[in-house]
Amino acid sequence: MEWSHLKSSLGLSGKLRKSALPLLAWLGLCFLTALLWLQMERSRLEEGFEKDGRAAYVQIARKLDQNEAVLQAAHAMVASRDTSDIAALSAFSREILANYPKLYTILFYQKVVPTERDRYLDQMSREIGEPASITDFDLNRRRSWRAAPLRDVYYPATMVEPVTQSSRRLYGYDILHEPRLARELRQAIATGEIVVSMPFELAGDERAYLLMKGVYRNGGPGVIPLRPDSPLVEGVVAVQVHFEQLLAPLRLESQSLNIALYQRELPGVHGSLLLYERSLRPSKVSQWPLFQRFESKMDLPSDAQPFVLSLSRNVTWAELRLSVLVFQELLVTLLLLALWQVYQQRLHLHRARSAADEALFSQRERVEVALNAIRDGVITLSHDRKVEWVNPMAQELLGLQPEQLLGRDYREVLRLQQGLADVSQVDPIGQSFLYQQVVEFPDELLLSTFYGETRLVEGAVAPLFSRTGEMNGAVCAIRDMGPIRRRAQAVLEASESRVRDHLEKLSHVARLHTMGEMASGIAHELNQPLAAISNYCAASLAMLEDVEEAPSQVTDALKAAIRQAERSGEIIKRLRAFVSKRSMDVRQVDLNLLVGNSLFLAEHDLRSNGVQVVQMLSANPVTVMADSIQIEQVLMNLLSNAIEAMKGEREGARQLVIHSHVALSHAILEVRDSGRGISPDVQAVLFHPFYSTREGGMGLGLSICQTIVEQYGGSIEAENIPGSGACFRLRLPFAPPLSLPEAAVPPVVATR
Repeated sequence: MEWSHLKSSLGLSGKLRKSALPLLAWLGLCFLTALLWLQMERSRLEEGFEKDGRAAYVQIARKLDQNEAVLQAAHAMVASRDTSDIAALSAFSREILANYPKLYTILFYQKVVPTERDRYLDQMSREIGEPASITDFDLNRRRSWRAAPLRDVYYPATMVEPVTQSSRRLYGYDILHEPRLARELRQAIATGEIVVSMPFELAGDERAYLLMKGVYRNGGPGVIPLRPDSPLVEGVVAVQVHFEQLLAPLRLESQSLNIALYQRELPGVHGSLLLYERSLRPSKVSQWPLFQRFESKMDLPSDAQPFVLSLSRNVTWAELRLSVLVFQELLVTLLLLALWQVYQQRLHLHRARSAADEALFSQRERVEVALNAIRDGVITLSHDRKVEWVNPMAQELLGLQPEQLLGRDYREVLRLQQGLADVSQVDPIGQSFLYQQVVEFPDELLLSTFYGETRLVEGAVAPLFSRTGEMNGAVCAIRDMGPIRRRAQAVLEASESRVRDHLEKLSHVARLHTMGEMASGIAHELNQPLAAISNYCAASLAMLEDVEEAPSQVTDALKAAIRQAERSGEIIKRLRAFVSKRSMDVRQVDLNLLVGNSLFLAEHDLRSNGVQVVQMLSANPVTVMADSIQIEQVLMNLLSNAIEAMKGEREGARQLVIHSHVALSHAILEVRDSGRGISPDVQAVLFHPFYSTREGGMGLGLSICQTIVEQYGGSIEAENIPGSGACFRLRLPFAPPLSLPEAAVPPVVATR
């Protein structure tokens, strides 16, 4: 029980494994597709990031070049004119700012020495229309304006463009003494090169830086660096660049870049200084988890503005094209389903092909085994009439081995001739090839073997056709009739012997029963006169006793007659007992089987008299305990009477019906004929001994039948069937077959 449960569990697990393999394959492919999609999306986003980085680099580098170009133009303007011509410088600056909105302010810081301070203030007051002063601004701490103290030299803001409410406060602002800008200012004055300042905060947390270049009399500085108080220095032109305006208006495909500007690493300084950072990432995307972060740093090409452009981008899952993944997964699923369908079809075709091959092999094996097992010789011929295959029986008939037969023309190995032929011989194999139809061997056909032995054979030749209907060979079947005839003759002789023995037994039993019935009849007939003789003799003796002097010879003779009469009766009694005494083989017999035996024995009489037999026998055995020979004698007697009773009927109307069945506890067998029936006066004495309606009959047949049936506890009766003849019914105690329960009664099924 546990083993069967284990086997069923293993079978179920095997089925689950088989059904899970496609699912696992699908999941694996979906997982690989998702990984490939992630890699593709990463490459796409990285490529977009690099593209935006190159675009930002180009645009910002161009703007830095423009910053320097504007500064150079303003420097050339100031250097070519009198520094007091502030109006012309302002007009030029406004024209430039209209083209470059990213530039916040263009400034000119004029060098003022203490001796020129008053003149400068008067000039500035006239320019701005209000009292002017030189001021300082606390850029780091208080972020407030205050008057500048007396100094050796000033660099106040003389020109500021554009002029706004907030920029007007820059007039007079001394940049030389601003700690965060003084170093770069001195560097610009000393070198004459463009110098960028450190970033600084403006109002509203805005950041900016200055590009500065010194303005000189009679050219630039020479080999020796100039100081701010040098008489050769006239001032400094500066362009104030707004970081926001520098980085914001960039034409990029992605608007989620983080852009930062760093100052390049200076000698002796570790790390880069962050100048400005701007994030262009939309706030609504920040709720998604991070997928990957891209970063890139590039040195901008400007030497005057030594900046490092840093780009970074946080890619979230929201930026991934999920529709592409869904499409790819759907495509993979459809492809896998198509492959699975193709696989199933190929598997089905493989299984069907394997099943067909197995069926073909099995069929060929069965055919070959059958052909090898049969006692008929089978020879297969090709389209050119050569031997292709032979079975063992054909080898035995021809007396040759397969290697001696295969590939040879059939006429070389099949030597057929007709015995006692009075017409020209016909080749049946050639006829089959000629007419392309089945040809049977003629009668009395002889086959000569390779060794000269002759066999009487029969058989046929059947053509073989291809799919196109063309004949491509033939099959020849040959049967040796010698053994068959010998076996048939032996079987016939054995059957005739058994029939003779059976008939002898029936005849012997019939003679015994006849003798018994005759002995019983004779004893019955003789016992009465013998008894009368004995009685008369006894009466005569009694009468002689009353007569005086009766002759003694008469008395002795009467006494002797009585003794001889008694002796005769005793002899008859012994003779009857001797005739009735015989052995019986009582066993369980089937009435259906006995009916078959009786019909076989009476077949000649039935056929010669044109009697049609209808058997309505029970499908189950109708068994009784009796001697089969005696019951067959009863049936033979009834069949003989029925045949005799129907002789007066026309042919075709002579019908004999035998019906067997089981009713209650009795086995019943009915024999019905289609004769004229039994007259009432005959029916009364039908079973009496020595009564016969047949001319020359002894009148003992039905009496014997009654005696036999009654000795087994049964009965026999006769009745007329209206319009159908007579019916004799045997009723015997039913003896259930040993294979059936004692109380079981087989159902009645009529067969014909």
